Amino acid sequence: MDESVSPTAVQRGLRGDHVAGLVLVAIAAFVAWENRVYPLGSMAAPGPGSVPLLLAAILGGLGLLIVLRGSGSPLLNSIDWSEGRRGLVLLAVCAAATFALERIGYRLTMIAVLVFILGVVERKKPLATASVALGFAFISYYLFATLLKVQLPRSPWGL
Repeated sequence: MDESVSPTAVQRGLRGDHVAGLVLVAIAAFVAWENRVYPLGSMAAPGPGSVPLLLAAILGGLGLLIVLRGSGSPLLNSIDWSEGRRGLVLLAVCAAATFALERIGYRLTMIAVLVFILGVVERKKPLATASVALGFAFISYYLFATLLKVQLPRSPWGL
């Protein structure tokens, strides 16, 4: 009797979508746990904790859905991690942006982040990189800070 695995046999093991979904569920649980200090309010007058809790519930539900439906994704040990370095670079850029935001302001931080991501990581043309970085930084600042009245950090130079 042939003991080789047939191509139609289901391979068992941890899959990439299972891990991703579990990470989303863990993040949602952490946000929900940290949100416990904010009052929820009522349906008529929601408190500051209602929207973060709602978003955490949605994130957790979607993460659970990914876990349950992730049987078609590749096995975790068979995934090609050739783009892993790029992911770590982007994570480091996001971490640097969180520290730069209060020090140099929203617009300069967004310009620096987008120039690095588009110009260095993605190797786009300089004119396109500069146009997108400047346009995004100033238009998004106008949208959030001016129209929606969200307080975004300004640079020490007023930008």
